[in-house]
Amino acid sequence: MFVDVRAMGFRLTDAIGAHVESRVTAAVRALARGVLGVTARLEDVNADRGGVDKRCTLVASVRGRRTVAVEAVDRDLYVAVDKASQRMRRMAQRLLRRRVGRERSARE
Repeated sequence: MFVDVRAMGFRLTDAIGAHVESRVTAAVRALARGVLGVTARLEDVNADRGGVDKRCTLVASVRGRRTVAVEAVDRDLYVAVDKASQRMRRMAQRLLRRRVGRERSARE
């Protein structure tokens, strides 16, 4: 699975890139064969003005389905990445349950 990390409005460091890749990979592990790739878009919304302004948007391309997107905003970029990854994990689990449910009903 391919994870593309994009930083908007700031320089992407190796540390944040590695953090995003590890969290996203762990989040979609259940659907690893079905996920074609994930794009992580990191933004500093308010720039120098401060506040809750770090946004992480994750967009996953899932085989045989539409794209799935989740987003999280926090004061700390690492926390925003963690929150978005948790949301992606829940979304992946729901997609997996739906797929298993459809396969079972198709067999009956």
